[in-house]
Amino acid sequence: MYSNKLVSLVRSFERREMTRFREFVFSPYFNKHEGVRALVAYLSDIFPRYDEKNCSREAVFQALFPGQAHDQGKLALLFTYSLRLAERFLAIEQAEKQEDLQSIYVLQQLRAKKQYPQYERVLEKAIGAGNGAGTQDSNWYYRQYLIAHEADQYFNTISERRTDDSLQQKQHFLDRFYLAEKLRDACEMKVRSRILKVSYSNPLQRTALGAVEAHFEELAGEPAIAMYYWLYRMVSAPDPSFYFEALKVLNQHQAALPAVEQKAIYNYLQNYCIQKINEGEPRFLAEIFELYKAQLHRGLLLEDGLLSEWHYKNIVTTGIRLREMEWVREFIERYREKLPEEARENAYRFNLASYFYAARQYDEVLRLLIQVEYRDLRYSLGAKALLLRTYYDLDEYEALSSLADSFKQYLHRNRLMADIRREGYHNLFKLTRRAAGLRANIGYCTKEKSRKELSKLQQSIEKAGAVFNKSWLLEKVENLEAMVEG
Repeated sequence: MYSNKLVSLVRSFERREMTRFREFVFSPYFNKHEGVRALVAYLSDIFPRYDEKNCSREAVFQALFPGQAHDQGKLALLFTYSLRLAERFLAIEQAEKQEDLQSIYVLQQLRAKKQYPQYERVLEKAIGAGNGAGTQDSNWYYRQYLIAHEADQYFNTISERRTDDSLQQKQHFLDRFYLAEKLRDACEMKVRSRILKVSYSNPLQRTALGAVEAHFEELAGEPAIAMYYWLYRMVSAPDPSFYFEALKVLNQHQAALPAVEQKAIYNYLQNYCIQKINEGEPRFLAEIFELYKAQLHRGLLLEDGLLSEWHYKNIVTTGIRLREMEWVREFIERYREKLPEEARENAYRFNLASYFYAARQYDEVLRLLIQVEYRDLRYSLGAKALLLRTYYDLDEYEALSSLADSFKQYLHRNRLMADIRREGYHNLFKLTRRAAGLRANIGYCTKEKSRKELSKLQQSIEKAGAVFNKSWLLEKVENLEAMVEG
């Protein structure tokens, strides 16, 4: 019973939801079964302590039927009925959030009962609410289609010979809903087929794209259609002009798109920028930085008022790479309190250490890294790599060598690490140690020997697979080349 479906469901409720569910079950309109009421009341009373002690079959049965012999069939029936009510409760809760759809249901009932004057007032109100809506995504087109469809049904019912544009409006919104959804799905299919190595059947996709292009002058003003058209072109072709067209449409129509839609669009744009950066187009580093700033300005990166520690890190890393040092320092401090409490201090110290490393304040880097807790693998690896780079820049060869030895043992012990990550960090530490050793011995070797060792190191870097912080390592090797030839 501890893993029962009903228990699992109510465990996901917040306290307010559990209270509303109890009120729902005690309403005679929805439920008159006393046993179900008793069960839900019990689950509400013990909320949220749904442990084995409170939720074993025996404990629940005795709470509901004290002193009676255990009857599992009787108990199971109560759980079945209660689960059905819980599912109906969720459906009604969702319906309560969708006032626009509620008006459609009211119209259907008023039309069936021939309450035409009241019907026309509700219809006029629904049309006005739709026209005044703040956003116009594909769901908006769908709701407008439903209203037009209902208005057309009414026109057919009253059979009056008068001009009516509801059928035309129905087709207008149906077309736009269809095209917006087809384009959005086409974008997602394109991305998933590349990432997941799967193929999708979408025979009408070309037809939908052709329809948009044939009527683009008319459809370019429809936010969802124009947005996903250019996003599809962006993910389908390498030409950067499509990215900039998509970005322009977003800036033009952002207010007409709901926040959840904006987040998805920014994700497409960011992934495109990352792809271009990996292909060796550094100008897109500035683009992704601007995307981050735009999302921060609009609060799109916050979930329940909190910023993910990984968004925090990515933004800091991007800003540092662009040498936006003043902005990065202010960002680190401003968003510190918006980090999840359990990760706040670790994320703050690690990213501040990254900032101080870029600012060449190495004493601050060492001070902060000592305070970072290494319970999270990503922080552990990142902090050790940052410490490695700091020791290299401080010319602390002995400390660097000791760190490399201990890191080798760390990799050996950590069997759960992904192979590509293991290889990338292994190569970084191994090759950095060789670079540090070469630098330490330049003054004690002939120029010819130093050149030979440097050439071997360069060849090793070229032949190595994954190397984390490779650009940093190549910069250090370039400095070594200048020292050897100097």
